[in-house]
Amino acid sequence: MRSGLGVLLASAFMTQSSDPQKLWAVFPEWYILGGVSFVAVSCVIATGRNVGATLCQVFQQKLGITLAFAFNALLFYNFQPRLFHSQSEVDAALADGTLLRVTQSFSGEPYMVNNRDFYTVLPFMMGFNALILILPFASGTRKFAMVNNLFFALTVVSPNDYKDPTRLKAANNTMYQSETIVWNLFIYMCLGLIGVALSFLVAWIPYPLFAIRNLQAETLAATETIAELLRLMVDAYCFKKKHVDQMHFLRVKLQRKFELATAKKDAMTSLLQDAWWEQCIGLASILHFKKTVVKPYITLYASLLNSLKAMSQAMRLERYDRLHRSFILELQPDICAVQVHAMALLQEISHHVHAGHTQFHLEHAEALERHVDHLLARFHATQTALYTKMHATPPDVEGTMPLHLFVFALESLAGAMLEFPEILRLKNHNTTTRMHHFVLRSLQSFVDPAQYTSGKLQIACKVWVALLLASLVSVYVFGFASTTATTIAFIMGNQIGGSFGISLLRAVGVVAGVIHRALVVALRNTVLFVWTTMSMYVKWKGGLDAYAGLVSAFIAAGILLPDDMCPAPGSLTSYANIAQMTLGVLLIVSVELLLWPSSAFILVRKNVQKHLSLVQGAFTILFEHSLKSEGAMDPSTLEKMRVIVQTTLPGLLAEQEVLRKEAMFEPRLWRLAFSQRRYDKVIETCEQLLVHTMILYKVVLWFQHQRPQDVAKRVSTSSSSITEDSVFLASPREAWTFSTEDVGAAIHDTFDTLHVLFGSQFWYADVDQAALFSQMKEAFRGADTDRNGVLDCSDVKGLLLRIFEQSGAVPLDALDQYVADFMDIVDPTKSGSVSFPAFMQALENGLLLEVEMQPKAKRLDSIQVVVDASPLLTPSSCEVLPPMDIEIIGGVSHAYDILDVETCSLLDATTGMRHSFAAWVLEARRFQGLPMEELLLLNSLISGVSGIATNLALLEETTVQP
Repeated sequence: MRSGLGVLLASAFMTQSSDPQKLWAVFPEWYILGGVSFVAVSCVIATGRNVGATLCQVFQQKLGITLAFAFNALLFYNFQPRLFHSQSEVDAALADGTLLRVTQSFSGEPYMVNNRDFYTVLPFMMGFNALILILPFASGTRKFAMVNNLFFALTVVSPNDYKDPTRLKAANNTMYQSETIVWNLFIYMCLGLIGVALSFLVAWIPYPLFAIRNLQAETLAATETIAELLRLMVDAYCFKKKHVDQMHFLRVKLQRKFELATAKKDAMTSLLQDAWWEQCIGLASILHFKKTVVKPYITLYASLLNSLKAMSQAMRLERYDRLHRSFILELQPDICAVQVHAMALLQEISHHVHAGHTQFHLEHAEALERHVDHLLARFHATQTALYTKMHATPPDVEGTMPLHLFVFALESLAGAMLEFPEILRLKNHNTTTRMHHFVLRSLQSFVDPAQYTSGKLQIACKVWVALLLASLVSVYVFGFASTTATTIAFIMGNQIGGSFGISLLRAVGVVAGVIHRALVVALRNTVLFVWTTMSMYVKWKGGLDAYAGLVSAFIAAGILLPDDMCPAPGSLTSYANIAQMTLGVLLIVSVELLLWPSSAFILVRKNVQKHLSLVQGAFTILFEHSLKSEGAMDPSTLEKMRVIVQTTLPGLLAEQEVLRKEAMFEPRLWRLAFSQRRYDKVIETCEQLLVHTMILYKVVLWFQHQRPQDVAKRVSTSSSSITEDSVFLASPREAWTFSTEDVGAAIHDTFDTLHVLFGSQFWYADVDQAALFSQMKEAFRGADTDRNGVLDCSDVKGLLLRIFEQSGAVPLDALDQYVADFMDIVDPTKSGSVSFPAFMQALENGLLLEVEMQPKAKRLDSIQVVVDASPLLTPSSCEVLPPMDIEIIGGVSHAYDILDVETCSLLDATTGMRHSFAAWVLEARRFQGLPMEELLLLNSLISGVSGIATNLALLEETTVQP
C-alpha cells in the first residue's frame, strides 16, 4: 500500500498546465524532454521493506542518476546535435546519407535519423554503459545510471521535434541549444530524485517501519531460540534411551527448530545491513542501537547455532551402547549445570548487548567456566574408571565417540560465550574511524582483482550487447523512444542460472503490468493504486514470483502514467510502449542464449563440484594435516579455513538452492527430465557435509586454545560410581599412531569419483551410466590393494578370484590363464599394469565375464545391480570374443559383473579407522595418560570424518538414483 500511495503522489507531478506555452504545471516552460512518469517508476523501485532498505535504494539511485547526468551534461555541453536551417540543408543531408528518413516505423509516422550524430554519440553512450557494468557498483546504482544515460543520449541525439516527431527541430529555437539541453537533463535528474524522495516519504506513512526495531525484536528472541534448542538436546541425549532416528516426533521437531533458527540468523544478518543505513541518519541514538555491539552478537548466535548442530550430529551418531548409561548417570548433573549456567550467561550477554555496552563484566562467567572444567574432569575420571572396571573393548570405545562430540560441542558453546566480552572489547567502536575504513574499503574494491571475475565480465558483456541492439532498434524502429533499452537496463540483472526462469518472470511482469488504455480516463488513479499495491505485495511476500511483482509494478506505472494523457484517436503510443517492453524481454532471452548460454542444470552441477572440492581441501587440512602435526596449525591456515567454512561454503549452498529452482523452468527437450527429488537430496547432503566440516574446524580451532602443556593437572571429583579422588598428571605427549591412511585415501577417491560424476562427461548421462561408472571405480578401488593407482597381475588375480568365489566355483588350475586373458584384453600395450581409464574403457566396450555354475551352487553374495555389457567388444576389436568359462557337469551359464557392488570401501575404511583408534586408545591403557583435550579432539575429529564419509557414500548413491 505504501508503494501504491507513492505512485499516486508521483502522478501529481504530471498535472498539465493551463498555459498553452507551458506543458507541465510544476516544471518550467523550457523543459521539453518529457519522461515525467520516471518519478513513479523511480518511486516503485526504490521502495524497501523498511526505512533502512529504502535509504539504501535512495542512495544507490541518487548516485546512479547523478553519474548519468554528469556524463551526459559534459557530453552534450561539448557536442551540439546538428540543427538544419533550411530545406536545402535537409535535402543535401538526405542525399549524402547524413539524414535517413524512416518511413516504416511502429507508429506509422515517418521520422528522421541523423546517422552522423547518432554514431558520434553511440560510442560514448555505450562506453559509459560498459564502464558502469564492469565497475563493482551496487545493483541499484548500475540500473539507474544506465537507464538515465540511455534516455538522455537517445532523446537528445534525435533530430526530430519533441512535440511533433514528424518535423525536424527548428534551428532558431533556443530550447535545442546545448545550454538548455543540459538544464533539461538536470530537470530529468531531479525527476528521479523526486521519485526516491517519495519512496522515502511513504516509508514513514502511516507509521515508520524501522529495521532497527525489527532487528532488536529478533535479537531479543534469539536467546530463547538457543535456550529451547539446547534444552531439547540435553533432554533427548541425557534422558532418552532411544537414538534420534527412532524418535520420529523429536527428529521432526528438531529439524523444524533448526530451520527456524537458521532463518532467524539470515533475517538478523539482512536487517543488520538495513539498520546500518538507519544509523547513518541518526536513528541509532534515538532507538538505542549500536551496530558494533549487535553485529558480534549475531556472530555469537551463529557460533552457538553451529555448536548445537554439532550436538545434533552427536545425537544422530549415538547408538546407546553398553557404556552409555553408566557415562550419562555420572555426567547428567554436570551437563545440566553447564546448560543452566550457559543460558543464564547468554541472558546476561543479551542484556548488555541491548543496552549498548561495549565493555562489561559477566557475573555468571566464572560459574560457567568452573562447571565446564568440572564436567571435563568428571568425564575423564569417569572414562578411566569405566574402561578399567568394565574391561572396555574397541567397540565400547567406538560407542563413546558420539558422547565425546556432544561434550565438546557443549564446551564449545560455553567457550564462545565466555570469549564474547573480550571480542567486543577489542572491536573498534569509534564511528569516525569506522567511516574512514568503510570509505577506504569501498574505494579499494574498484582496484581489487577479485571483483573482476570472468563470470561477471560475461554478464556485463551480455547486458552490453543487449543494450546495443536495443538502442539500434529504438532509433530505427521506435523513433528514438528509449523504452526498449531502459527496460533491459531495469530488469536484466545478474541473476545466475540462465534465462528461462527469470525471463519467464520478466514476461509475466510485463503482461501483468500492461493494462488496457481505456481504463486510464475514468479509473486511472484507482487502478494504479490497487494494481501497484497488489504487485508489490507479490514482491514482498517472496517466492518464485517476487520478481514478476516488481516488474509488473513499475511497468504499470509507466503505462498508466504516460507523458501524453490524451492521445489522438487511433494513436499507437501506449501499444508502442507495450511492444517495446516486450521486445526488450525478447532481446534479453536471445542474448543470454547466444552468448555464453548458462544452463541452470549445468550450473548447479558445477556448484556441487566446487562445493565438494572445497570440502575436500578442508578435510585435507583440518583432518589429515592436523593429525600429522598433532593438532598444531598456523593462524593463516586457520583463517583460510574460517573463510571457507563460514562464508564460501554457505554461499555456495544458497546459490545451489537458487539454481535448483531456476533449473525447474528449463525445457529439457530430448534430454532426461530434471529430477527435483534427487537434487533436493543432493543439496541436503551438501548441507550435512558443511555441518561435519564445521565440526572439524571448530574442533581444531578449539584445540589451538586448549593445547595441553607438558604437564597438566586435572582433578576429578568423586561420585556415586567413582569412590576415589584422584589427581591425574599427564605423561609426555603420546604420538598419534593409529591408522588413518586407508580412510584418507578412500575419502579422496570418493571425492574424485563424485567430481567426475558431476562433471561434463555425465551432464546428460542416465542413471545406469552413472551407476556403471561408480561400480567401475569401486571395483578398481577394491582391486588396487597397494593404492598405487594401477592394477598389476596380482591385483587382477585377486579380483577374478573374488568373482569366482561369488559363483561358487574357484578354478585354481586355470586362474593364471584367465589373468593372462584379462590382461591381454585390458592391457593392449603389454605394460604389465592397468590404469583406471584403460579398465573403464574395457568395461565400456563390453568386457564381460561368464561363469558356469551348478544349479544348486550357493553364491556367497548376491549382486543387486546387473549391467548389460553386451555385445562383447574389446578396445581393439569389434569381434565377439569367446567368454572365459568353467565347465561344470549339469551347469547353467550366468553372466556376472566384474564389479563387487555389495561392498563400499569408503565405509569399510571408516570402520577400520574407528576400530584402529579404539584399539590404540585401549593399548597399554593409553586412555589414562591422554589429556582430556586430546581425547575430545581425536574423538570429535573421527566422528566428523565418519559423518563426512557417510554423507559422501549417500551422495554417491543419490547420483545413481532416478
